[in-house]
Amino acid sequence: TGQKAENVRYIASADIKKDEKGLIKAAGLLNIPLRFISSSEIRNAKAGFKSSAFVMKKTGLPAVAEPAALLAGRRTKLLLSRQIIEGVTVAVAKEGSL
Repeated sequence: TGQKAENVRYIASADIKKDEKGLIKAAGLLNIPLRFISSSEIRNAKAGFKSSAFVMKKTGLPAVAEPAALLAGRRTKLLLSRQIIEGVTVAVAKEGSL
């Protein structure tokens, strides 16, 4: 079954991206709350996400999309690992999965 925007609880990213206009605009257009996960929470996360040398070099974080998706909800499981879609990196996690 296809997923719909109304099934999305949050658009999430790292706090270092809190001023990123594209994120803010997307959340507004989709009418989905935008949640920022603290960089320290991402660094300390033990969740199963892939780290990226490129992201580490650019942001100082081991990853952004996957940990933000996993840490934004409760008892989450990664449904879609990090993907680049039209220049935007996304990951999808489902709540209540553990």
